[in-house]
Amino acid sequence: MVVCSYYLELRYNIHLWIADMELYQLRTLVTVADAGNLTHAAERLYTSQPAISAHVKALEQELNVKLFDRTPKGMRLTAHGKILIEKAHSVLNAANELRIEASMLSGELAGAVKIGLNTNAEFLQLSKLHDQLISKSPQLKIQLSEGISVELLDEIRRGSIDGSFYFGSNSLKEVESIYLTSANIVVAGASKWKDQLNTATPADLAKLPWIYPVPFCPYHDFVNTLFEDVAEKPKWTADASSESSMNVLLRSGVGIALIREDEAQPWVDEGLITLWQGQSFSLPLNFGYLKKRKQDPLIRALVQSVQESFEEA
Repeated sequence: MVVCSYYLELRYNIHLWIADMELYQLRTLVTVADAGNLTHAAERLYTSQPAISAHVKALEQELNVKLFDRTPKGMRLTAHGKILIEKAHSVLNAANELRIEASMLSGELAGAVKIGLNTNAEFLQLSKLHDQLISKSPQLKIQLSEGISVELLDEIRRGSIDGSFYFGSNSLKEVESIYLTSANIVVAGASKWKDQLNTATPADLAKLPWIYPVPFCPYHDFVNTLFEDVAEKPKWTADASSESSMNVLLRSGVGIALIREDEAQPWVDEGLITLWQGQSFSLPLNFGYLKKRKQDPLIRALVQSVQESFEEA
């Protein structure tokens, strides 16, 4: 009974706290939780790391509850933080919906549209998407969130972003998807391995050092397919937490890796990397959003603009 009373009191205090809280404080809380560390949160909010740290400390002091555990890998929500974060998402989503409803009454969309990016902006036609959205709804503000596909899909599910680009398949029934295009994924290595890659079999590739793609990434499945009939599996010399970090390691000669062919070609032309002429993989690019928001004017405008930006490509 004591424990139950404690949590009832905590939830009551949270309701009072949210009622008095500024929206920017809630955005800080949500952004730190999503980013996982203060540096990335500061980048997303266009402010400094000390400012973000001060916001988090002030929130914890005001509520008198520890919201995050500081770990060597970053900021991790505590049990109390997890109770609060869902309410914070709800408040922020409600505030944005209020702005959208108000803008609809005036005949023009306004507020913020939050878009997830899973790869580089050029491939995602981001400049065209921006022009499409702003030309139709100049009062809209575009907010971008970078991450890997599986994490961005979960952000859609939780309502922390309005929509996102992602590679591969989607297992979330709450998320509606549209197909945009496909990328050709190839095996590449630094130019020092050119002679070996020209004649390599999958078994030969397995003997070279590899840059390991993150679990739940489609690249991870492609690597498993490539080596499924090879007795000696590849030796992983490095792990890459993102596509961009994998490409940096690839160009510097740390190991062999998978890469989009369109992204690799300029580096091939410069003599920085070389491509294996064996098996390649087709990777679909999709755009996802919450099914329940399909008729939301903001989502309809966003989806239409995404589709138009790829039709022009």
